[in-house]
This record gives sequence, structure tokens and C-alpha cells, in this order.
Amino acid sequence: MSNTETIELCINSIEQLFNSLDPAPFRERELDRNAERYILSASQKMPSQSNIELLIYLPPNQIAQTQNQPLELAIRHHFQLRAQEQVGDIEELRRLGHKGLLFGFMIMLLCTLLSITLMNSFPSSGFIGTLEQSLIIFGWVALWRPIEILLYDRWPLVRRHKLLQKLCNLNITIKATVSNPASSTRA
Repeated sequence: MSNTETIELCINSIEQLFNSLDPAPFRERELDRNAERYILSASQKMPSQSNIELLIYLPPNQIAQTQNQPLELAIRHHFQLRAQEQVGDIEELRRLGHKGLLFGFMIMLLCTLLSITLMNSFPSSGFIGTLEQSLIIFGWVALWRPIEILLYDRWPLVRRHKLLQKLCNLNITIKATVSNPASSTRA
């Protein structure tokens, strides 16, 4: 049995949930930044295997308006777009890492060849020995960032993408506000 975690959101109107500057039709409108940030922040704190439900509290006179506008589809569409953007960011980071790694290997190869040439030409020079070690260190530094990108920098983006995909299947329930629930937050 899968458990369901609930995010509660208390708003005064549906329009408060969406970006007021977005001219797109209702279904394609993007969420207000504060609402999106709140939903993402709350869902990051939830266990990864749980389902997420968004419980929206609205004044009773606003609830009838939600039947005319596909609120659930609009919110899901917003997170689908964000998930697609995240895929693009992950791919761009991967391309950047691969290009950097190729460039870093070429620099490392050049530094290694130059240091070997210098050591063979001046085997007893202390200065050349120091220069050789400096070239090797420079070559490793050139590899550092691309390796860091490919091994570590992408994982937060991958986790965020999984969260956004999970929010694409968000269950949404709308309830009338009886009184201002103490545990909910205004967007």
C-alpha cells in the first residue's frame, strides 16, 4: 500500500495560484513563483516513495469557478513543462562535461609530453623538475571541473527532475475554506 502525503495550500482565488503576467490560456499558464516554490519545497521533504496530494482551500464562492477551469490539468501541465526544461538542463550539463573532459585530456596530454621532454633535455636541473611537477598539476587541474560536472553536479538536477515528474501526477483536491486553517500557507 502506498502512502499519500498532503500539501495544504490556502488561497483566496484561483488567480492567486497562477502568474498574473502570463497571457497564456488557463491550461497553459504557469504557476506563481511563490506557489511553485512552496509546492516544491514541501514535496522535497516528503519520502520519495509516497504519493503527493495537493489540498487547495478556497472560499466557497470560488469553488464553482474551478469546475469550469481544469485546475488539475493546468497545474500538472506546469510541472510537465518544468520537467522538460530540467531534461534540457541535464543534457546541456552532460554536453558541457564531455566537451570539457575532451579538452582537459588534451591539455593533460600536452602537459605530460612537455614535462617528459623537459626532463629528458635537462635531467639534472632542479628548476626543470619543479616546472615538470607544475605542468602535471596544471594538467590535472584542467581535468578537475569536467570530472566534477560529470560525477557530481548532475545529481541535484536529476533529483529535481524526478521530483518534477512526480508532481506531474499530483492529485489535487479542492475544499471550501471554513476558517483559516492554521497549518496551511498562503501562496
